[in-house]
This record gives sequence, structure tokens and C-alpha cells, in this order.
Amino acid sequence: MRWQWWGCVVCGIFGYVGESVHVGAAILEPLRAMEYRGYDSWGVAYTGDRNEGAVIRRVGRVAVEAAGDAEARAAIGHTRWATHGDVSERNAHPHLGANGRIALVHNGIIENVDQLRTQVLPACRMRSDTDSELLAHLVERRLRESDDVRSAVASAFALIEGTNACAVLDRATGEIVVAAHRLPIRLGKTRGALVIASDLAALSGTVETAVVVPDDVVVSLGTPDRLGVDALQLLDLAEAVQVPGFARTTRGEPGASMRAEIAEQPDVLRRIAASGDLARHAARLLSRTSRVVFTGCGSAYHAAMFTSELLQEAANGLASTAIPASELLARPALIHSGDTLVAFTQSGETADVIDAIAVARDRDATVIGVVNMEGSTVAGLVDAVVPLCAGPERSVLATKSCLAMIARGRQLVDAVTGSQACRTLEHEACRLETALGCETHRSRIGALADHLSGRQSALVVAGGAHLPVALEAALKIKEGSYLHAEAVRTGELKHGVIALIDDGYPCILLAPEGNQVSRLRIAADELASRGAAVYWMGPGAPAARDHVQHGLLTDSGSPYVQTMLGQMVALETALRRGVDPDFPRNLAKSVTVR
Repeated sequence: MRWQWWGCVVCGIFGYVGESVHVGAAILEPLRAMEYRGYDSWGVAYTGDRNEGAVIRRVGRVAVEAAGDAEARAAIGHTRWATHGDVSERNAHPHLGANGRIALVHNGIIENVDQLRTQVLPACRMRSDTDSELLAHLVERRLRESDDVRSAVASAFALIEGTNACAVLDRATGEIVVAAHRLPIRLGKTRGALVIASDLAALSGTVETAVVVPDDVVVSLGTPDRLGVDALQLLDLAEAVQVPGFARTTRGEPGASMRAEIAEQPDVLRRIAASGDLARHAARLLSRTSRVVFTGCGSAYHAAMFTSELLQEAANGLASTAIPASELLARPALIHSGDTLVAFTQSGETADVIDAIAVARDRDATVIGVVNMEGSTVAGLVDAVVPLCAGPERSVLATKSCLAMIARGRQLVDAVTGSQACRTLEHEACRLETALGCETHRSRIGALADHLSGRQSALVVAGGAHLPVALEAALKIKEGSYLHAEAVRTGELKHGVIALIDDGYPCILLAPEGNQVSRLRIAADELASRGAAVYWMGPGAPAARDHVQHGLLTDSGSPYVQTMLGQMVALETALRRGVDPDFPRNLAKSVTVR
């Protein structure tokens, strides 16, 4: 099966129906927990005890105080990452139907929106530039025909194409109806109320377990006075997952989440080292195959590359390659019958990864998911799950989840080849702690960040298994500080890239432990002789000369230490450039639609 989608969107949906609650604490606080899914704008529609209510829509991050002392018995909320329409209050959700009875929040992209506008609702007057508003008008039009909200949503949802999820509030009765197609909506029950959310983080502290609303099954949560029978039946019959404990988000200093999550990484490595048994089933599957394809997106793809490099270096006869998940849908022949696909994903909801798994299934391949979120879509699709055990990650920039993927990848390779990963990871955890506590490291990173903050571009140079680490460092600098950074193989410098070098051009070189340092030292001298400012991570730093500017960031060749120091460089550079790396522009934590 193949899917064709347009654009990307990762918006967050929340809904509540039941006893009267404070809008700020019970609706907007959970909505804030999903801000990393989109923080361009937000909104809420609610009704109270006497059908009193309001619609609040704002640009920017969720302001809990905006609801004042308002209470609600039924409410839907939304955090938006803009795709159709600019970032503005009129494009924020919820969207209303023509007469205002229906309020709707939506995640996804309606692929046939132009066709529906011309053929189904040619006279519809749109107040926004979004595709989502059209669905609100479709529901309201069907509601005039049937006066049954559930039937109206079912009829309207059947008309749209693509990957979509929505929640609809009938502002006249307080009834909430939800529908989803290949986007997760979770449902839970608490104290005489039902709640729904796109993300388990929004349900934390409210419900202990949740179920996923099945694809293309329209579910009514009912009204505040009478909860929906079909929703209650779903809770009784569907497989429930535990809702992990997530701390409520607070508004800290810029980069506060990223800094805290960087600091957690030694503990993450220790958890992975202590839970090697969680990877054993997957390792057994790997040992039975002749070829492994590692895949992922963004930082997860870099972890996939790193793991593939490790397996190739092991030279145990097991062929491996790394392919971006976004390539596999367009080029399914890259997966062969009998292969094993190892998919890395923090959220377990990344659309391109889900596509890659579908391709692997179609081509009779075994699938292993290396996932941070239990109960995610990917976790339910694979033959074996290897949990990352990284814990909740709030910052949009992946730090501890990426390092956890690298560690699990190492653990899988060592399990297949008979090495002792747990000892290595314990040692690496101690190295990370030492680096975190080293004032010299912080001072050197600060000096590099000062240099980078005034530049427009930088290079990160490495080879072999350290190239994915260089790619990750460059990505972090781009994401966090909006400074262009490019990762390049050591041997490719002279084949074009060196033309970029001018006086003071920052070049960060990642040296491995072993016999590959000499080549990188030659590259360092070549760059410095052309005026580059060379910063060195790893053993065997070149000796300083009058014409060479060498900044030694660390003498460790550990890819774990280098990955973490790259994150720290990105964080400090971002702060010096006035950017909050926890909420970088145009990005969101999980890309759930291709």
C-alpha cells in the first residue's frame, strides 16, 4: 500500500467533556504540554454549565492566564504548526462553521481541499486561509441535514483525503466527536469525564491509561450530562497503554529544557546499559538476517548511520546500510525480501518512518522499532520494540533521545557480534559526567560559541563512524542557532568544500580514537594554512603554530562525548544569537504527516 500526502503538520489536539473544570488548569495546561508539536498559535473553544462559553485564539505560545476564571464542561483545544495559511489569529484553531454552532480543531492536511472548495462548497465564505476551516463548514452543512453531530462528522470526514485527525464541539449541546485517519488520538477516562489528546504528554496527571481511537472510526464522547456509549465501550474493549509521568511544563529561561536534557545523558546511558535484555529479542532477529537497513529522520537518521557504520566495522558478514526514511516510500526497491529494517524514532509517530515500515512489510522484511514512546504507532507496527528509555524530551532539539539511539544501536551491534556493550556504556556515562562537570570544557565551548555567533557558516569535519556525529553536530547548530553548518568527510575537503575557507572561518574537527587521527591532522593544517579557525575534538591535537589557530575542545575521541559537546556548542551559540533552542522557528518535535 502507498500513500501520497502533501506538506507536514504536527499540531496538538486536546478535548474534555464531563464535570465542570477550570479552563486554564484543566484545558490549557495540558495544551501547553503539547507545545513542542506546534507553537505558532493556539486556541480553545468551550461551553459551561448553562451553555455559556467562548472561543479564544492567540498567536504564539499557550497563555494559561488568557482564560481567566472561566469554567467549562466541554472544551476542545489546539496548538498549531502552520502549513496552510500564515501565522495569524484568524488562521488559529478552533475554526467555526458558518453559523458558529460547530467548533473544530484539526491535525493533518486535506489533500483534496481545492476540489472540495469548488465542487462541494462553492459558495462557502472562508474566514481563514487554512484547509481545516473547510472541514468545519462540511460538518455544519451535514449537521443541517441530520441534526446528529456524530453522523455529520462521519459524513464530512469521509469526504476528505490524506492523513487527518479532528475533534468537533457542538457548542449548542456540549457534545464532542472525534475522528482520525493514520494520526493518533488517545482517549482516557477520569472522574466522570472523558479526555482526548494527540499526545500522551497532555494526558499525564489526568488519566493513568489511554486507548487509541481506531482509524476511520468516528467516536462521540457524548455530552457533559451523558458520556458517549461508543467511547466508553472503546475504553472497555481496546488495548490500553500506561500514560507515562510527564512533569508539567514551566516557562523557564531560553534553552532550559535543552540544558536539562543534555545533563540527563549520563543517567540515560546507565539505564540503557542496565536494560540490555530489552534489546536481546531484536538482536536475535538481526542475527537471522543477511542484510540490515537502518532508517530514521533527522537526528534519528544520524543514529541509524552511526549504527550501520559500527556493524560494517564489525565485519561479521552481516551486510548493512542506512537509508533516510523519506527515501523508502519513493524507492521501495531499496528494501529486499528477507531484509531486516531497524527504524529509529523518538516519538514513534513520524510519518516517513511509518511509511518506511509499510514498505518493509509489503516487501516481506522483518521490522524492529527503536522507540522512545511506548504505545506509539510505530511500537504497534513492528516485530520487536527496543525502548530507548530516554524519558520525556521537551526541547524540540533532540539531545538525550539521539544519544540513546546511538547507545541502543551500539548495544544491538554488540549483541549480534558478541561484544560487551554494557561495560562500554557504563564507561561512557562516566566520561559524560566528567565532561559536564569540567569548567575547562565549558570555557572552551563558550569561546567557540562566541566565535560562531558572529559568523554566517561553519564546517564540521570527520570520517568513518564519526561522520554521523559530525552531521548531528551540524544539524544541532543549524536548528538551534540558525547558523548554517555543513558536515563534510575529511577526504572530501579538497574536492570543493575548501573553497569556502577564508580568514577566521570556523572548522570543528572530530577525531576518533585509533589510527585515523593522522589524516585529520593533515586536514587541520591545510585548513589553518588558508586562514580557518580550527577547533579540535579528540586525541592527537596538532601542535599550535604561528599561522595556525587551534582550539582544543576535548581530547576525547568518544562519539558519545563528542555528540554531547556538539549539543552544548549549539545551545551556547543559540543563546548568544538570541534564539531559544527549545522552540526554534519552523520546527516541531514530531513530524506526523509527510
